[in-house]
Amino acid sequence: MIVRIKHALNDVQSMSHDGGKILKSLQNNYLPLIDIVVREAIQNSLDASIEGEHSTNVDFKVDQFESEKLAPIFEDVDKTLLERYPRYQKFLAISDKKTYGLTGDYTSEDIKILDKSNFHKLVFGIGKNQSKDGAGGSWGYGKTSYFRLGVGIVLYYTRIEESDGYEERLIASIIEDPSKEERLLPTNERGIAWWGEFKTDSDRIYPITNRDEIAHILSIFGLKNYSGTETGTTIIIPYLNEINKEMIDKDALKFPWENSYEDAIAMAVQRWYFPRIWNEQYRQKLDSTLLECKINNRVLHPSMDFEPVFKFYQELYTSALLGRPITSNIQVQAINLGRNALQNSKEEVGYVAFREVSHTELKMTPPDNKPSGLAYLGVKDRSLLENNAPKVIAYSRKPGMVIEYCVNGLWANGNINLKENHILLGFFVPNSSALLIEDFRKAGYKTLESYLRSIENSDHANWEDAVDITIVKRIRERTNQAITNTYQGDKDVENSSATSALSRKFGTMLLPPKSFGKTSSRKKDGDNKDGQSGTSKFRGSDVSVIRSIPQNETKVDVVFKAFIKKKT
Repeated sequence: MIVRIKHALNDVQSMSHDGGKILKSLQNNYLPLIDIVVREAIQNSLDASIEGEHSTNVDFKVDQFESEKLAPIFEDVDKTLLERYPRYQKFLAISDKKTYGLTGDYTSEDIKILDKSNFHKLVFGIGKNQSKDGAGGSWGYGKTSYFRLGVGIVLYYTRIEESDGYEERLIASIIEDPSKEERLLPTNERGIAWWGEFKTDSDRIYPITNRDEIAHILSIFGLKNYSGTETGTTIIIPYLNEINKEMIDKDALKFPWENSYEDAIAMAVQRWYFPRIWNEQYRQKLDSTLLECKINNRVLHPSMDFEPVFKFYQELYTSALLGRPITSNIQVQAINLGRNALQNSKEEVGYVAFREVSHTELKMTPPDNKPSGLAYLGVKDRSLLENNAPKVIAYSRKPGMVIEYCVNGLWANGNINLKENHILLGFFVPNSSALLIEDFRKAGYKTLESYLRSIENSDHANWEDAVDITIVKRIRERTNQAITNTYQGDKDVENSSATSALSRKFGTMLLPPKSFGKTSSRKKDGDNKDGQSGTSKFRGSDVSVIRSIPQNETKVDVVFKAFIKKKT
């Protein structure tokens, strides 16, 4: 069996990018590639979840296949694949169920119809986003990460429900940098091609729809067709690179889970999707599916497989989502922006939940001796990992994918004194359905969710306000203020009031009344008969503390400098 190839045309008057530009389009150099792939794949699956289902299932499979069985299928690159990648090679398959699959027309000549086709957008379109309300994707560039994980070949298999039954589709694509010498398609000037089948008298490529032919290709990877009433999508990335191939700096920090695809995927799933994994409160609150994941048939469940930091974080997320603490040691604060944000100025823009977690709770101490809790969040900075009191605030939108872990940043930079060997963890969840004021709606931002989605970059790695809008800036400021105020409480006010009361009481007892005595007269510096400088003559006694060194719970050594006048 040979699958036919179609090369992308290189029209000099076209604005289409070549493969090299497309592979660089995501512009994310601070997340591991496997994290980007996991974020993108699960996000696409969740966006395609069937309404009314209890869960969305996403399975990751890392295994080997025989190159001698797969390579001959691909026209024009079969010999090159066999020469460079003989015998057994690794692959990654990402399959979802309880999703609609890659629906939509692929035969139409009308671009408006094709732009509404999920199949066409994933396989043939770059920058074609999800239009579904509350979807995770907003750019359509995340899928380019698939092509960077291996030699550039990706297979798409899907089964969808049609009015007259079910249809299966399988098509493959390649995106590679045409400027590189060791490319698979040396004569392809754009580095882009597809494998499928041609219809009679047509130069357009179409997916394979014959179930038996699809079954033959899937069997090479030990996979089976969807059956019964199942619908879904499977992405297959053959000829995987070595997991640390992109690691340039050999002195960079490396953790145990980064040595294999299986462990790295399990960590990435927890890191970015703990809010939704087996979270029944998420499903009930947002009337959406929870997430069930498997890695090589091993179920990833919070109670058994989560690292400690993600267990705490799921509790924080759920508390912020519900607007109330689900455990006694969690603080929850409502965030309100007042005017010039939400249509209802008294409505909360969201909630932040936070708590201190000890190194012991994170199992960083003997006998577990796990790495820093920050390491599991993706932190590689040695100075941050060695910091005894970091503050980490995470946040997400409605889909439940963590956008960012902000460490010692603008979300919590107040004067907060943490206990020794403790970390402050916090999570902000926005009130996604809240309507924005009329000026924002006129600008195209109807709800808070729609605004936050629009300002995310193509990698969904942070929130940065649009020009002349300060919603996120104010959310950060109010969140920081809420956390700081909770720690300081009214202590400063109470201390100030108590100090003022004592001052008045002892002042009345020991000092003369106001306006007592004559007005003071100060001599000029030149009238100093004692030979003192004018500055020191009128200087009062004072003590300056240079530093203090705690010795134990009851003793502090203080180094100070004192100036004491004569006859004091």
